[in-house]
Parts: sequence; C-alpha cells; structure tokens
Amino acid sequence: MSKEIANAIKESVTEVISTYTGKMPELVDTIVRTENVALGEISAIVGLTGEKLRGAFVVSFEKKLLFSIVAALFGEEPKEINQEVLDAAGEITNMICGGFRRRFEKFGPTLKASVPSMVTGKNHTITTLCKTPRLVFKYKVDDAFLIVEFCLDKTA
Repeated sequence: MSKEIANAIKESVTEVISTYTGKMPELVDTIVRTENVALGEISAIVGLTGEKLRGAFVVSFEKKLLFSIVAALFGEEPKEINQEVLDAAGEITNMICGGFRRRFEKFGPTLKASVPSMVTGKNHTITTLCKTPRLVFKYKVDDAFLIVEFCLDKTA
C-alpha cells in the first residue's frame, strides 16, 4: 500500500502546486522519520481519522516557496509571515490533503480531516499522535522545498 500512498501524495502535490504556480514540483527524496523537528519554516498539520484509524498529514513549507505561492495567488509577494500567508498555507494544505484523501479512498478507507493547525519558526516541532514513523516526501519547486509527512495508525 505504500506505493499507492506515495502516488496519491505525488499526484495531489503536483495537481495543487502546478495549478496555482504553473510550476512542476519535483520529488527529490522519500524517507521514513520519527524526529519531531519540522523540515520547513511553516507547517500545516491536519489530523486524520477513519474507522479504527488515526493519523496526520503535515505539509511544511520553506518560507521562500510559500511566499512565491502567495505571490502567484495574490499578485504580490509578502514581506513577512502574516495571517494571509498562514491562511494560504492552510488552504494549500487542505487542497493537497483533500486530493490525497480522494485518491486514498480508491484503495483504502475513508478518512476525515481536521482543520489545519499552523506552526511557524525555524526548527519548530511537530508532534503527532502516531506511534508509527512518518512517511516523508520532499519536493523541490524552483530552489525551495515543500515537505509532506504522513502517518496512519490502527486504533483499538
């Protein structure tokens, strides 16, 4: 199933990022990790639940990339992380996660998603309720990165 998960994430990231920026994200690395230090400066964390399942879908952005996405959306690049930038990160994450869930449901159970929680700052930590390691997909867009982390645990 991990190949199907990887494809669902890749298709969702490609669909959203290319639609809103006109640029194709390039998958540059896939790893499994347990560390809680974020790989980007702005992270949107979405809780996932399903029948006897609990997990997380995290999208972390390098500030440079998120600012270029906001510029593509609104015509002007922000100068600082503000509410508009955080809202854009949350919406991009909702779209990527929604696309993933739609694709995931073709081979897995239905998943419900929470509203994204936003965390910012260099080396911020992300703590999920997952006991299993997270699958991590690192994408390059121009010269900046977007990282998707996914985990899903069975519950009793």
